[in-house]
Amino acid sequence: MLHAEEQWEVELKADGKTFLEVAASFVRHLTDPTKPFMALRQPNISSALLGLDANPLIWSRYGMDLIGLTFEGSFGMSSASPEQNRNRKVSLLGGDSLYATAQWAMANLDSRACRKLIAKTIAKYSDGQLRKRELLWCTDLTIRQYLELEKFAGVATFFGASSACAALVNSVDEGIAEQMAEFGYDIGLVVALLKDTRTPSIKSALERGRMTAPIIYALERDPGLRTLLGRRMGQAGDVEDALRRIKACGLDDTLLLVNRISYRAAARLDCLQDSKEKEALITLISGMGCLPLPRADEPEAAATWHEDEQRSPDAAPSDVERRKDRFDLKIANLRLKAQLQRMQSAERESRERLDGIKDVAAGVPVVARERPAMVGLGLENNDVQVDWLIWGGLERRAPLPDDLDLDSLLRCVAGDQLEVQRRLLALGNSAESRKLQHAIREVFSAGGKRLRPALCHLVHRMLRCPLSTPRTRETEEAAGDALASEPVLELAVAIEIIHTASLIHDDILDDADTRRQRKTIHQVFGPDVAVLSGDFLFAHASGLVENLDNDQVTRLVSLVIEQFGYGELSQSAKQFDVNVTLFEYMKKSFYKTASLLAAACRASAVLSGPSREVCDMMYSYGFYLGLAFQIADDVLDFVGSGKEMGKPAAQDLREGLLTAPVILCLNGHPDLGVEPGPRAQELRQLVLSRFSRGPEDLQAAVDIVREDGGVQRAYRLADQMANKALEALTLAAPADSDARRSLAGLTRWAVRRKA
Repeated sequence: MLHAEEQWEVELKADGKTFLEVAASFVRHLTDPTKPFMALRQPNISSALLGLDANPLIWSRYGMDLIGLTFEGSFGMSSASPEQNRNRKVSLLGGDSLYATAQWAMANLDSRACRKLIAKTIAKYSDGQLRKRELLWCTDLTIRQYLELEKFAGVATFFGASSACAALVNSVDEGIAEQMAEFGYDIGLVVALLKDTRTPSIKSALERGRMTAPIIYALERDPGLRTLLGRRMGQAGDVEDALRRIKACGLDDTLLLVNRISYRAAARLDCLQDSKEKEALITLISGMGCLPLPRADEPEAAATWHEDEQRSPDAAPSDVERRKDRFDLKIANLRLKAQLQRMQSAERESRERLDGIKDVAAGVPVVARERPAMVGLGLENNDVQVDWLIWGGLERRAPLPDDLDLDSLLRCVAGDQLEVQRRLLALGNSAESRKLQHAIREVFSAGGKRLRPALCHLVHRMLRCPLSTPRTRETEEAAGDALASEPVLELAVAIEIIHTASLIHDDILDDADTRRQRKTIHQVFGPDVAVLSGDFLFAHASGLVENLDNDQVTRLVSLVIEQFGYGELSQSAKQFDVNVTLFEYMKKSFYKTASLLAAACRASAVLSGPSREVCDMMYSYGFYLGLAFQIADDVLDFVGSGKEMGKPAAQDLREGLLTAPVILCLNGHPDLGVEPGPRAQELRQLVLSRFSRGPEDLQAAVDIVREDGGVQRAYRLADQMANKALEALTLAAPADSDARRSLAGLTRWAVRRKA
């Protein structure tokens, strides 16, 4: 939970621990070589999950553990010190990396329902966290509202999602899956409530104005506490006075609430068949909620109260008994419902087994599992493959259009682009938090090229017409008038959302003040809103992708999100490193930029229905286009103006991020026939000194890069990547069309653009 609950940091300190110690222990646990059943390893930069044939329960368990840890503690940052800012960035970077790893883990889980649930869970959590902040110091918050917030924006969120996923991957009945989800939520609520009763938690909540169960209950009984909260603990001794009042008036009712919810959780377990695992769960919840353990020779203990019933201190004994009876009846009904679901599930399984026996007795043939198709180069008599290889050898490239202006290149998909923008602006309506609504509308109204959605539309438009269809002006105009298919529109929206979410988080890590000539989201709304807005957008995009019901697209997008984390981590690890190689730079550029463009092109091709080979070529096109785009973007850092780029010039170099123009001057590259620049040693010393004399040293480094030919060398490299993209495009779509001409033109626009 790196992105949300700062309360965890407070409690870790109270226990004599630090977050880094806990995180390091967690990574050691996941990567322990003596536990191969976990199917986990630690690659170059961050922990990643392997073992695609691992038990689905393991995927579900550790995938959700990583997602849960992702949202754990980095706020209160608006007035942070430089050291706190650095720690915040580490938290954000680590959280994004863990989220990405978990996303990839869940993509390997063979349960679309589970993946949809997780995407929905994270979106609700991010929205709920901001909603919590909007309710700070709200002394009118009720216990019902508090529990609802904790269910979808607290630790209970991930307990519920974990339990539901464990049920879903085992293909249980929907009713049992719902019961297990609610059981998980109940356990999470119990954990949250017990946490709220700790003295450090109460103090932290008072200082921040966070209404917790003990505070809410105490407010009902002690008017003096409302006065203290009304002045926001502004006087000396207010916190200690409030703490005393809460312990006297709020703790007992909170512990009673723990007991009530624990009874409810135990009742839900009646949906399961008797087993050692069920017994362990009952023991767990009984211990947490101080419930009597059931014995075989005794009837189950009666429950007490329900969280809907707010106890009045002046309630008459008869009222108390009636409320207790009403709660006992609710628990009994819940048990009966759970037992009915268990019996219905057992009946279904028995019926399926019986049907199988009948089929065997009747001689129904068993369908053998089909062997995988033998596809690939050299494995089938395919003239198209031979043509592709020959054209590739001749380096045939698609012709370029006359006009390389971006608006002209995207004219054939203008209607699709407008529809994407409409859906992006409407996205804020899906959030409950007012701050989140405003942040989403702000970020999507700031403009931008919308290059990634355009790629989705252009690839789809190029591939959706069969090659046998004559390419005439009439067919081209007809194709141009029709919007892309709904799946491709949804994909385009999801891809742009992912790109925007990554920019929001990048701006925090880079301390960027402006983006597209406007203030960045964290400058306008604060870092907490920015972080959770990014999280919400990532999760919403994952949900859109899951709704496409295409496993290949899901894996593509999940891998991209993981690669974002790799790129950001590798970039951070190489600041002011004069020995960074061109290969390392290009790999980082793929992770940060080209991976999403490549995934957008391939995903659109997958949804458009061509062969695997065509999809491979479109991925290659996006791969090389993305590298050319990023290299050219890094050149603009030296030749463009801050006004044109929407960010300060030489910003990357100032922060020690060495890009292609600098690397080619420092080290050259033998494969490109490039030697280090004449003043490479002087440039090296300036970088190693971290521009100790400030702007004077920075300007000297910029002048060396320009004068030693770094800009021209980088442009030649970008052109080389653009030519590779053109070759892939030609192999993917031999026939000419408006869309193909636009895709070809983008390879030149990406290199020669001014911003």
